[in-house]
Amino acid sequence: MPDSPSLNSRQPALPPVCQRGPEVTRCSRDLASVAYEAFCATHRTVYSRYAAARLGSDRLGEEAARAALRALAPLWASALTCPAPAAVSWLLLTGVVNTRDGAGREPARGLSRVYADAVILHNRLGLPRRTAAAAMGLPPQQFDMLHNAALRAMREYEKNT
Repeated sequence: MPDSPSLNSRQPALPPVCQRGPEVTRCSRDLASVAYEAFCATHRTVYSRYAAARLGSDRLGEEAARAALRALAPLWASALTCPAPAAVSWLLLTGVVNTRDGAGREPARGLSRVYADAVILHNRLGLPRRTAAAAMGLPPQQFDMLHNAALRAMREYEKNT
């Protein structure tokens, strides 16, 4: 399974559990809009900082975060049916960042992108583990496993070079 989708003119496929559409009423549409705005307000800063760290520019980071959150808007009702809507958003964000990273930088020390992302969020940006986990749409325990595995892999790499 790839770490993140590449973005093209099509919307990325949602996980099967998220593909069923919710019953939409005027009230649920209004609540979904409020939930979307709250989600954006909650995640925009972290997404911008992450993207800036990957792209090397605060301006590019802000643009990438805005683009990912705009791409989420038409998927929001379906994302809400997922166990972790933030995971859908994180896939969009990393897809935007990967596409815009013209330098084609690979994750450090041979890490796959998802492991490197955990290190970027916690170690480089200084986010608490729970905040980093929430940004990626992961349960804290899963984030801890990713992060710890990444640190072990980095130590092993350094030991062998």
